[in-house]
Amino acid sequence: MARLPKRPRWYPASASPSFSSLLAFFFVVAISKLASAIEVTVDSPCSTFCIDSPSANASDPISSATFSRDLSCLDTDYNGDNSTAVGRKFRTCVVCEQTSSATGKGVEGEGNENDVYWFLFNMKSTIAWCVHGFFGTEQNPNTTLANSLCASDCDPISTALEDRLLQTNETLQYNYCTSDSGAFTKGVDTCAKCLNGVDNLRIMGNFLSALKSACAEKPRPGTTLSLSTTVFNIPTPTPTPSSTPSSSASSSPLPSTTASAAPSSLSSGAKAGIAIAVIGGLALLGAAAFFILRRRRKVTMAQGYELDGRGRDGGVAGGDVKGWGQEMGGPQARPEEMEARSAPVELPGSAVNGGARQRGT
Repeated sequence: MARLPKRPRWYPASASPSFSSLLAFFFVVAISKLASAIEVTVDSPCSTFCIDSPSANASDPISSATFSRDLSCLDTDYNGDNSTAVGRKFRTCVVCEQTSSATGKGVEGEGNENDVYWFLFNMKSTIAWCVHGFFGTEQNPNTTLANSLCASDCDPISTALEDRLLQTNETLQYNYCTSDSGAFTKGVDTCAKCLNGVDNLRIMGNFLSALKSACAEKPRPGTTLSLSTTVFNIPTPTPTPSSTPSSSASSSPLPSTTASAAPSSLSSGAKAGIAIAVIGGLALLGAAAFFILRRRRKVTMAQGYELDGRGRDGGVAGGDVKGWGQEMGGPQARPEEMEARSAPVELPGSAVNGGARQRGT
């Protein structure tokens, strides 16, 4: 079970609240039953976002007051489809105060106020209620996610954060930075790290980072904090080194262990089956290519015969390729014509059976 810290102290032992401050506080409590508003400086341009009632007087410091019911403890309360009306109102008001330089006169007897003061106050109130379980003397009846998971890491800053939290006085704007022997500045990083490490609690981690920046800068009234983004911008979680292949390989001292740490997802039987299928496929492709080429050759030869004009029975049948080749090569004498030309020629006037011999007698 989550451990709740001891009841926070509002005031040091040597101090006591003035009668006017108590009267103003109880008056604000009374009117809060009729209207809801987030603390904002009088006549601030943020009054439109922080005060609900159109009839409320933005010039009256008691027209706005932050109560526990105005505080939300989860990121999804502020942003997204599941955001709540309370969370959205708080977000729009605080986002405006973050960049507002408005100043004004506070409740009588409490001094002046400014929007940076209320910006810090509203964030401190959320941490006090959601993480530590207190807002002033009111104890949170619910065990929150932040209190369950980060109470031990955040308890060291609780006293400093809640010291005189509800005492409105501009001189106490940075009281939390030094209260309790500087416990906030010493322990804020540990608490913020826990909140940032839990999904749905990162906005409160942003709150602590902004409060830490305020301790370092301490902007004067009429000036603002130099924050790079709104405190409601949820940071994207940074991937761990082991989530990227290059970093995990470079960080490993044993490359062989890294290589063997990624076993094959296929069994030896599956591999053999794939190899057989590949070989069979290649064989089928080769056979198909062979038959296609062979058929194409036959078709080409048949087309050659048809171009010759004789076809299969037109003179080149029976393998008479020689004669066909001679015709293709040009006009040549046929064998029978060559034999006729080689026969002896009989001279006129000569006898067949005497011949040249009779001439010599």
